[in-house]
Amino acid sequence: MPPLPPHLVLVLVASSLLAGALAALAILIATHNKEMPEKPGQKSASGDHPTDDLSDTAIAQNPEALGGALLQTLTKTIAHLSVGIAIFDKDGRMVLFNPALMELSSLPLDLLTKRPRLFDFFDQLRTQGILPEPKDYAKWRNQYMQLGNNAPDLLEELWSLPSGLTYRVTAQSLRNGNMSLMIEDISNELSATRGIRARVRQNECILNSIDEPLCVFSGTGHLSFSNRAFKERWGTPEARSVGKMNDAISRWKAQTTLNANWGKLAAFSEQLDHRNEWSFDAAFLDGDSYSVRVNPVTGGGTMLRFLRQDAMDSLFETAQSRLQVDGARSIFATDGKAI
Repeated sequence: MPPLPPHLVLVLVASSLLAGALAALAILIATHNKEMPEKPGQKSASGDHPTDDLSDTAIAQNPEALGGALLQTLTKTIAHLSVGIAIFDKDGRMVLFNPALMELSSLPLDLLTKRPRLFDFFDQLRTQGILPEPKDYAKWRNQYMQLGNNAPDLLEELWSLPSGLTYRVTAQSLRNGNMSLMIEDISNELSATRGIRARVRQNECILNSIDEPLCVFSGTGHLSFSNRAFKERWGTPEARSVGKMNDAISRWKAQTTLNANWGKLAAFSEQLDHRNEWSFDAAFLDGDSYSVRVNPVTGGGTMLRFLRQDAMDSLFETAQSRLQVDGARSIFATDGKAI
């Protein structure tokens, strides 16, 4: 399995840290609610008065009321995040939210400070058009309330909104029956990913139209792309004819006359620096002779182009074709299926 891209690793680490922070914050809130003495004339947490528990405004504006520097730090931290965060207590009431939630939900401050229930919160999102319309809205909404109750404690969804935006929504049950809800706008991320995929498909079409075999091996030595001519000549990765750089070199070495350049190619594929374009001639035992062009690609990958000796003036060597191939060096630097 190829290693995860660095940006994805950072996202996963950040998500884990954020989830841990939210869990700690929920525990502190729950602990405070249990330990906070009742004031004269105020009902306990089981009452129906709107002042039963601390409101979002109280938590955001006076975090010291909950006690502890840790809670104050966590509250200030989520206040500056671009991810919308809300925490609901075991009764389904919102007990904490950050400014990003207001921006992403388009809900007014006065509504959120009234500690809406989770169902009411979703109803307001639906009214604002910040919610995809499921086939069974009541059933869909109820799955959030069932988190942790004989059901998975984590729920992740992508919301494709009528406005064209896409939200990643993550709900997780926390300790003492609390639940965290995170809303993230990933529209730009998806747009960039779709752009990369479009470029990959475009390059695939261009390179498949070339008559000369061409392939790209990733920095880990796995075949990440091969054009149609290459597959017809040496087989597809699915047939395991060519899957790894070392296996491919061993096969080509056995099918050609004695040639020390195959060993040089193996060493080149493992180099981390001083990777410059070079070429060598290879005479195959079946009568075909190629000029093998070796091009480094970003990420430590290697591109191989097999130019038949009797077709050096083919379209593949025109300026336009060379530009298209050179442009593919970066786009196929990693496994195209993983982009």
